[in-house]
Amino acid sequence: MTELEIFEKLRPLIREVTAVREEEIRMDSNLMGDLGAASLDLLDLSFLIEEAFGITLTGNELRQQVTERLSGGAYEENGFVTEPALAELRRLLPEVPAAKLQPPLPAVAVPGVLNVAVFVHLIERKLGPAQK
Repeated sequence: MTELEIFEKLRPLIREVTAVREEEIRMDSNLMGDLGAASLDLLDLSFLIEEAFGITLTGNELRQQVTERLSGGAYEENGFVTEPALAELRRLLPEVPAAKLQPPLPAVAVPGVLNVAVFVHLIERKLGPAQK
């Protein structure tokens, strides 16, 4: 699937959990800030994505991916994302403005920086090259 195909298939799922009109959902829309999603909405969205795309997402998908890339470093210290983990998040999430991934970033605030493009590209990576 192309990026556009994934986005078009994702939009109604986002609308379902946020009640925002589909035409208001853009790639750069922040799920929590722009579209009003809550933490539970992101969990619901993950389940809908799994069903619609036939992939598996964990509740801490990004944290898990960052931790796998850190060689012995910690993701979080005293409730804040560590600098090495932030550097990995910036590499893993080029869709998120780097200014939003700067210290001090509370670990619980990470979902608040996610935009639609993050989910599109996460789905794209999960589907892999065989699905393109």
